[in-house]
Amino acid sequence: MNAPQAVNLPYYLTETYHEELARLRSIIPHPRSLARAQASWRPPVVTLPKVQHQGLRASVTRHRVGPRARAIVHGYGEEELPAYVIAIRMTDPLGARVDTDVAEGWVRALLGNSQVECVHVIGERHAPTFVWLADANYQPLRSPASLFAHASAA
Repeated sequence: MNAPQAVNLPYYLTETYHEELARLRSIIPHPRSLARAQASWRPPVVTLPKVQHQGLRASVTRHRVGPRARAIVHGYGEEELPAYVIAIRMTDPLGARVDTDVAEGWVRALLGNSQVECVHVIGERHAPTFVWLADANYQPLRSPASLFAHASAA
């Protein structure tokens, strides 16, 4: 079965790759995804199946949210307190440019259409990084894009 165009891609991925999406979901709360200051720490990586001629590797990093970011999000109108910044960086295992439609399709399949509005994209097309704030139960929260405006320089 061929993968559909980008419009239907999240549905196709959800219906076809349950186990891969479950594995990606399980890494988010896993202790290994929490970023550490040690130079030897590396984020966990999941190799995703090839879709539309694009194989991807997704690295998952989670950071704790500080009081300043909590205040910004509260001022933005979000009632829940953010606990984590979650980042999924998509790369091609062979070093090719990442098809942003395919990468976004995986994120939409992971979070669902109702929560994808919480996601911001940083970085270049070569390796886009999808970031969002989440509460203590890892549910995505709305946040201003300006919160991540300078993240690509980090």
